[in-house]
Amino acid sequence: MNAFRAELGKLLTLPSLWITALLTAAVTVLLRAVGLPGSVLVHTQAGLLVLGVLAAAHEYQGGGQIRTTLLAMPRRLPLAAAKTAALTVLAFPVAGVVAALAGELSATPRAALSMLVAAGVGGLVRQTVASVGIVLTAYVIVAPLMAARLPASARWMPDAGWAAALIWAFALVAAWAITLRGRDA
Repeated sequence: MNAFRAELGKLLTLPSLWITALLTAAVTVLLRAVGLPGSVLVHTQAGLLVLGVLAAAHEYQGGGQIRTTLLAMPRRLPLAAAKTAALTVLAFPVAGVVAALAGELSATPRAALSMLVAAGVGGLVRQTVASVGIVLTAYVIVAPLMAARLPASARWMPDAGWAAALIWAFALVAAWAITLRGRDA
């Protein structure tokens, strides 16, 4: 419980997360106000993906805060569970607000799970820019191309629905936890 509270405290006090969340909400309102045809959330989901990456990869930047975290919490699998739980607690309200602003409240679970997918990539790669590049390429280029060229695969893409997003989130967060356990900080 202490690890969860510590991780949640880190996420709630990290300025880059709040700035990203506020910018995502502002862009969502702006795109809805200009009457963008189609889903607004498809476009503003990029902000949620960046937020997920930042939540997982921020400790590996600059001063290497992850070493301090591992000194305080050396058991890595419980640490990964605490990090995932804290991000989940943060992801659903943020995704809910953005989805509501987009007029697509039913997309909240999928949007929140996409943040966990991005966090899994961020934790695996441990480099913010590279992780953002990977998730944006996957969501903005690869998934639409796969859906267009291989329609049968479309339902298994991470942005297809909440069930597919859940599978992707679980797989990538589990991979992140396993690598966190076995890698040096």
